[in-house]
Amino acid sequence: MRKKLTLFLSLCMVVMLCLTGCGTTGQQADDGVAETPASTPAGSGENAENSDSAGDSSVGTHINVALFTYIEGMDPAIDWCGWNLTRCGVGETLVTVNEDMEIVGQLADSWKQTDDLTYEFHIRRGVTFSNGNELTPEIVKASIERTIENNSRGESLKIADIAIDGENIIFTTTEPFSAFITNLTEPMCCIVDTTVDTSDYASMPICTGPYKITEYVSEERIELARYDEYWDGASQIETITCLNIGSDTKVDAILAGDIDIAQGPAATTLSQLEGNNGIEMISVTGTRENDAILNCAREPLSDLDVRLALSYATNRDVIAQIAGSGYATALDTAFPESVGYGYDDVEGQTYDLDKAVDLLREAGYTDTNGDGYVDINGENLSLTISLSNTSSTAVSEALQDMWGEAGIQVDIKMLENIKDIRASGDFDVIMAGWQTVNAGDGQKFLAARFGTGATDNYGQFSSEAFDDVLTRLDAAFDTQSRLESFVAAQQILIDECAVIWLYANDNVTIVNTNKVDNVTVFPIDYYLITNQLTVGG
Repeated sequence: MRKKLTLFLSLCMVVMLCLTGCGTTGQQADDGVAETPASTPAGSGENAENSDSAGDSSVGTHINVALFTYIEGMDPAIDWCGWNLTRCGVGETLVTVNEDMEIVGQLADSWKQTDDLTYEFHIRRGVTFSNGNELTPEIVKASIERTIENNSRGESLKIADIAIDGENIIFTTTEPFSAFITNLTEPMCCIVDTTVDTSDYASMPICTGPYKITEYVSEERIELARYDEYWDGASQIETITCLNIGSDTKVDAILAGDIDIAQGPAATTLSQLEGNNGIEMISVTGTRENDAILNCAREPLSDLDVRLALSYATNRDVIAQIAGSGYATALDTAFPESVGYGYDDVEGQTYDLDKAVDLLREAGYTDTNGDGYVDINGENLSLTISLSNTSSTAVSEALQDMWGEAGIQVDIKMLENIKDIRASGDFDVIMAGWQTVNAGDGQKFLAARFGTGATDNYGQFSSEAFDDVLTRLDAAFDTQSRLESFVAAQQILIDECAVIWLYANDNVTIVNTNKVDNVTVFPIDYYLITNQLTVGG
């Protein structure tokens, strides 16, 4: 097995700030604003260490792939479908995130921020769509506008205007938005050819990537063919089938020879790979976290002491081992340590059962009848963890035992549809998992999950101090102030116990090296297939 890599995602903030004109690494533009020079996209042949035949389109072979998750649809302007495009190597954005979590150029080869609201990108020359049409700034403009109009997340880009100046496209934001450049890495910003009929883009979008879609079978498979005229060099692998395979069966499928790459297999199944020399497991520190959402808007969890008691009664090391079988890390704050954002400057709650009991006593809860559960006014402190009936109960059962040791009665309720109670707020505790940097930056994650009234703030957490930090983040263009804002935001969430952070996932991909090689595993799981794949064996 390849030695587990540890990536320091905190570099992402530094790089992003360099791009916005506050760093020192860019070439100096005529107007005195730092400009990011031509840069190398993730997986690019310009700096990848490949075999001599890498990029030789004369080599033809076929592989089968199981993606991290299978999302219905292929149109980046609809829901989360753009993630299919980037995972399949079909769609590309102006800028992207490489395997080291650096913001690098893709369809744009340079860019600069000219003031707090204005960003200018130079469109890379020589790029064509898979139908042969040339990429132009006008098409980029139309494609981004199409996404803003049709995707519910389009408003998060905060774009007021898009203009064309020769080979450049100029974005003006509605307000200072320091995370704008990183937000363009979000797969909903994949550029599609808008000069042709787009009515069938739900299954067959025309994009610029190293692969093009030849067939899409809903809920079953995506057929891909190499695009020989790809601007960064054609791949060795000629055709690919992306299959809809659940995480629990991916290891079985690769051992049976049914698939050659499996992204995101269930950690509990990975022990089956021991002794299989033809199967390589690649693991990098991921950017997803898992937590228990607490309903802060209703009793008893509206009481901060009760929420804190739950947090102190949670042994996160045990939870991480149960959840990840050795492929997860205990987490007591919003971002994994590898993401950075001042991780060492944030102080979370650690396991302390005595502290949990003391907090419950301060909240008025004691065991007055000797039944093992604390009570107040004759009623036991009782909570329900609600789960989807398709979810594993292992973590919830562990929490049930841990919180029970503090004297809290916990029931587990399995539901056919967890979305209904999540939307209505009719729950005590629900389990959640989130991509913390789904746009190359953590600001969007914090705002969507914990901003007052935000659509994904299911626990109905509300804090004026936290909202003020979010406002400061928008205008925090220099490295230090941005870092300080992230630290402040996380500490507020910890002190107010908005949720109970539990563990961070590793990103694991398994590869049949007899069939395919040179697979790059990215911390953010919306990348997988690149033009750098080579024939194995």
